[in-house]
Amino acid sequence: MTAQAHERAPANFLAIQALRAVAALLVVLLHAFETWGERVDPAAPGVNWDNGAAGVDIFFIISGFVMVISSRRLVDQAGAWLIFLRHRVVRIVPLYWLLTTVKVLAVVALGGVVLRTGLDFNFVAGSYLFLPVTDSAGHFRPVLPVGWTLTYEFLFYLLFAAALAMRVDVFRVIIPGLGLVAVAALVRTETWPAWTILFDTIVVEFVFGVALAKWTLQGFRLPPAIAGILVLVGFASILIAPMVSENTRVLTWGIPAFAIVAGAVSLESFVAPGLPRWLLTLGDASYSVYLSHGFVLPALGLLFSRLAWPGLWPEGLTIILCLLFGSLVGWGVFILIESPMLRALRRGRLL
Repeated sequence: MTAQAHERAPANFLAIQALRAVAALLVVLLHAFETWGERVDPAAPGVNWDNGAAGVDIFFIISGFVMVISSRRLVDQAGAWLIFLRHRVVRIVPLYWLLTTVKVLAVVALGGVVLRTGLDFNFVAGSYLFLPVTDSAGHFRPVLPVGWTLTYEFLFYLLFAAALAMRVDVFRVIIPGLGLVAVAALVRTETWPAWTILFDTIVVEFVFGVALAKWTLQGFRLPPAIAGILVLVGFASILIAPMVSENTRVLTWGIPAFAIVAGAVSLESFVAPGLPRWLLTLGDASYSVYLSHGFVLPALGLLFSRLAWPGLWPEGLTIILCLLFGSLVGWGVFILIESPMLRALRRGRLL
C-alpha cells in the first residue's frame, strides 16, 4: 500500500456514517413490526416483513471496509495485532456487557413479560463470551438478542488480527478462514452439534467489505451515475426481495448491500456536504441504537397492547414511535453511557 493510496482515502467517510444510521433504523423497523405482531395483531400488514434484517448485511460490509481503512497505519507497527484487538474489545465489549446485564436483571424482575429469554448458566455465560448460543426455540439468539451479530464480528476480528500478526495480506487469512465457515454452512445438517449454528454464509460479506476498502485505497471510484443507480437498486432489492434461505442470504441481501456501500463510497465527495447533521449523529450512535432498542420496543408494545386496537393507523403510529423512541433512547445511551465510558477507557490507556 503506497503513501499515495493513503492520501486518496479520507480518514472518515460521512456516507458510511450515514449508512450506519440507516442500517440501525432498518433493524429497529424490523423489530417494530415484530413487536406489533407479537403484542397487538399477528395478522397485521408488515408483521412478517423480515427485510429490515438486511441492515445487518450492510453493517457487516461496512465492518470489513472500516477495519481495513482504520487499521492501515497499524500495519507497520510492532504488536499491531494486539493494538487492533484491544481497540475492538474496548469499542464493542463494555456496552454490550452492560446492556446484557441489564437484560438479565430485567428477566429476573419481569420474567412474565419478557419473551423468548431464559437464564440457564451456559446460555448466559455464552452470551457474555460471544459464543454461538441458542434460545429455547433453537435460534441463534443470546440474552441480548441482537448480540448474535457480534459473534461473527469477533470471528472476523480474530482472523484480521491473525493477518496483522503474520504480516500478510488480510485476504490470505480471511478468505480461507471465512470460506471454511461458509462451506460448512452449506453442508451442515440438524444432526450437527448446536454450536455449529455459527456456520453461515453471511460471513462472506466481511470479505466484500475488505475488497471494497482495498479498491478504494487504490483510488478506484465508480462514475457518479452508476454509483447512484447501485445505491437505489440495492435499497430496492433489500426492501423487496425475500430471503429464501439463510444460505442464500449473501446473494439476496448481501450483494445488494454491497452495491449500496460501494455506491455510497464512490458518492462520498458529492453527498458528504449535504448529509443532515441528525443522520450523522445517529450514525455515531448506531451501536447504542442497535443494542438498546430491544428495551424500548417491548415497552412500547406493552403500552400499545393496552391503548391501541388492531388497524392500519394504530400500527403505523406505533411503527413511527418505535423508530423515534428507539433512536432517541439510543442517542441518549450514546451520549450518557457509551461516550463517557470510551473516554474513561482512553484516559486509562486501554484504547
